[in-house]
Formats: sequence, C-alpha cells, structure tokens
Amino acid sequence: MTLIPKPQEGEYAPYTIMYIGLLPDDGRVLAHLQDNLQTMLSFIRSFPAERLTYRWAEGEWTIKEILVHVSDDERIYAYRALRFARGDATELPGFEQD
Repeated sequence: MTLIPKPQEGEYAPYTIMYIGLLPDDGRVLAHLQDNLQTMLSFIRSFPAERLTYRWAEGEWTIKEILVHVSDDERIYAYRALRFARGDATELPGFEQD
C-alpha cells in the first residue's frame, strides 16, 4: 500500500485545521478515507427516512441537507484533486467556506 502523509500546515486552508487535526499521522490517508466512507454509510443508513428530513429548529439544516452539502464539497475537492493530478495550471475559481 502506498503511504500518503498527513498534510502539513500551509498545505490546506486554515479553516480546515479542525478536520486535519482528526486525521492520524500514520501515512494511511487513503485507508482512513475508505474506512470513513463505510462508517458514514452505516451511520446514515441507520436513520429512518423521516428523520433525514426532520428540521431540529427553525432555520437549521436537516440531516439530508447536510449530506447534500458535504457531497457538493466532496465533488469540488475531487475535481480540484483531478486538476492537480493532471498538472492543469489554469486558474480555479475561489472556494470559500462562507
């Protein structure tokens, strides 16, 4: 298995530090991503369908809306990773947390 080190400070956006901090520094980034996928799928499947669309409070997101938001972000990250892997140096549009 190919080891991929944990990103170092300066290699990720500052607002993502809380997520990077959760990643073990053992070089098994891809294995952790795969494990996390399986854990998340099991977790999501454990909810009854009506719970996914339940709004906890006025103005708050439902679980389903949160999952769509995460999925959208993952698509953006995957596209950017593809561009970097291909050496595509054209400018990317901004991607802000807000």
